Amino acid sequence: MILCYLDASEKNISIEQQQGIVSDYVAEHDNIELFFRDENISALIKSLTAQDNTVLLANVVCLGKTLKEVRDNIIDKLTEKRCTLVLVSEGLVISPNHNAEAVIQGLNYALNIRNSLSSVMTKKALNAKKADGFALGRKCRNKKRVLDDKTDEIILRKIKGETNLQIATALGVTPTTLYAFYRQHPEIKKRVIGGKNA
Repeated sequence: MILCYLDASEKNISIEQQQGIVSDYVAEHDNIELFFRDENISALIKSLTAQDNTVLLANVVCLGKTLKEVRDNIIDKLTEKRCTLVLVSEGLVISPNHNAEAVIQGLNYALNIRNSLSSVMTKKALNAKKADGFALGRKCRNKKRVLDDKTDEIILRKIKGETNLQIATALGVTPTTLYAFYRQHPEIKKRVIGGKNA
């Protein structure tokens, strides 16, 4: 059976352009028995019950948006169903009996090379940024906290005997924020007479 998959996703060329590419090919070769239109080729793969089908694709983008997706769709799905793929724009026929293994191996090499290049280029770019004086990594949190300027007021209120709930309410924060402030500033306990409630 000869099927044509039309990729309806926004990342590919329009359906009309895909039909035009495929119809030029079909005029010279065979008739298409079924057109299948979806945003993901996995829907077509799931619907295939018989083996030894021929699937026409306007271009390689129909198989996936990345090299890894293309490889996975060829390996895991289409060759498993023993489908012959015809990528019309690229002029490539991938057949499980002839060249599928070579194409998969080529894609694996390409992925490995791309990953190596990416790794080296990323390291070089980071080193260049570092040499230019840019700070790398996460930014430290030097943000001024709400209660930082109110340490003396908190200590005075504790000395007066106010509860933590009263202090938090007076300062316009929640008790949880006040307790977090105590944890960040253990010296407050030491400065407050009878500071065991801090």
